[in-house]
Amino acid sequence: MFKRLLITVSLLALVTPSFAAYTEVDCSTDSVFSENSCNQCFDWGSKSEWNNIWLLSDIWMNVTEVSKLLFKEEQLDPEMINLAGEQSSWTQWPDKDNFWAYTDEFNALYSDEYEGFVLPSGESITWIKSALSSVFTLDTNTASDWENVGLLVFPISTHNILEDGEITMDNNEHRECVLFKSAWAAEIKEVVVPKKLPQTGPAEYILLLILSMVLGFGILKFKSRA
Repeated sequence: MFKRLLITVSLLALVTPSFAAYTEVDCSTDSVFSENSCNQCFDWGSKSEWNNIWLLSDIWMNVTEVSKLLFKEEQLDPEMINLAGEQSSWTQWPDKDNFWAYTDEFNALYSDEYEGFVLPSGESITWIKSALSSVFTLDTNTASDWENVGLLVFPISTHNILEDGEITMDNNEHRECVLFKSAWAAEIKEVVVPKKLPQTGPAEYILLLILSMVLGFGILKFKSRA
């Protein structure tokens, strides 16, 4: 039984996409993007009550002709904005201080010369990600189908390093925004953990729990063009 579960989980890991079923859209498609100063916009589709969002990460892309400099102290954590007022509510677990983490490949960009993190022109890295256990949950939702219920905003602030090595004082803020719409009447609510698991040993129980989480959650990965 243990071997069969291990094979199943391994296969799911292979077929689970690194890029989930979201679509990049023109920011003019919905006024909520301009209202939140979005520079790059995505449509995640619909979410129903109890749906979860986890395994989030963001790619920092330098599409300019100069190197970019990033200071950690200037960054704001990505946040979920509730868009449906009292008709919907989102929770974030764990708390904000422990939800996000810088990646090892980002930390490797540290420059003693600039006392910050330098990304050369034309390069890209995954710079921030959520912890494995971190999750946004749409706790309540009575909004009409396809009404806007959430906007996940990834902000990133950088500076240009000019050819003479000087740093621009003004920071360039880039805001990625992922829009979630309501599926209150259209979707079946997710069950994250089965109500009753088969009688198994401790190791098999853990694998079943992981399997249920893989089936129940989506994966998001976005690209910051800054």
